[in-house]
Amino acid sequence: MQSLPLACLLATTVGIPFASAQQIVVPSNRTTEVETGCLVRGLDPNGDGFLALRSGPGTGYPQIGSLRNGDAAYIKAPPKERWLYVENGAINGRETTFRGWIYDAWCEFYP
Repeated sequence: MQSLPLACLLATTVGIPFASAQQIVVPSNRTTEVETGCLVRGLDPNGDGFLALRSGPGTGYPQIGSLRNGDAAYIKAPPKERWLYVENGAINGRETTFRGWIYDAWCEFYP
């Protein structure tokens, strides 16, 4: 896996402001065909209410954004354990550009 800088556009798009570009762990196998996406479902609105978008596959990586129930993300690499590398999707029903890692527990997978 390699790290690539992420433009600050991500921060404003997914609602977590930060001052500089983040380093995203990009899987080397992201060119492997993965034809599915994640529709975020099952988050407790009385709890945190969001699924963290992280810079790498694990809770030890910084949170760089968030997804909520009804948001969607395109899975762009085979899973690393239960972590999914995602690029782009829909936030609040609007097509949005982002990339990072999410945990699969709150994903409803679709073709």
